[in-house]
Amino acid sequence: MTQSRLPPAQAEAPRRLRRAEAVLARRTQRILLVLERCWDSHNHQAALRTADAFGVQHVWTVEPELSARRLSNNVTKGAWRWLSLKQFHSTPDLIAALRADRRTIWATDLSRGAEELRTEACIVPARLAIVIGREADGVSAEMLAAADRRVYLPMQGFTGSFNLSVATALTLQRLFDACPEARGDLPESEKAALRELWYRRLAKSEETWAEYQAWLEAPPPPLPELRPEDAFRQARVPAKIRRRNAHELDEDPQET
Repeated sequence: MTQSRLPPAQAEAPRRLRRAEAVLARRTQRILLVLERCWDSHNHQAALRTADAFGVQHVWTVEPELSARRLSNNVTKGAWRWLSLKQFHSTPDLIAALRADRRTIWATDLSRGAEELRTEACIVPARLAIVIGREADGVSAEMLAAADRRVYLPMQGFTGSFNLSVATALTLQRLFDACPEARGDLPESEKAALRELWYRRLAKSEETWAEYQAWLEAPPPPLPELRPEDAFRQARVPAKIRRRNAHELDEDPQET
């Protein structure tokens, strides 16, 4: 770790560092998200944002053929910067890595052989990998064959499946409802490594980074609540939409 001095005894910790500590305290390694061959860039990035929002630190992906995805902050809101991402070129490579990491594999599946993922009957393994398949045909046959369990989310309408990013959110919600104690289980060594990485990314300048390094050895207390205070809540309307709305107002016909 970077050598640093301790912060002044009476120094007030920067709010963004306290927020980082609150996020770090809620991160989990127990649940690992796998995105297998996701084609749609928007869905892929929305799933990353969902993982961050739920506190999932590790996301592994199998890239589709001829993938040319780009990460967009408009969709991810920068979530990828705070996740531990690992990419694989093939499903067999990913399966081998999951086994080496001692992961129990649950795959989402719409076939009749899958079990309903019910919160009240769900016992989350100590090291779970939950696999979400691609939009067109779901999880691959190779992954289904390797899965220790196949699960599905019930639907009551005409639609045959959930949107990929929606399915990711609903699946993670059920897992965390069944196992809220999964949050906050990162080992101290991983916390320390993430803390240094996050502090560095939060610093807007070298001067600020030098200031933040002083807190690495004695981290500030986490914020008690991640939701912003009411005074800081602001509607965030993208500039493009603001310009479009203003243009439409200018073109409104005058009353006659």
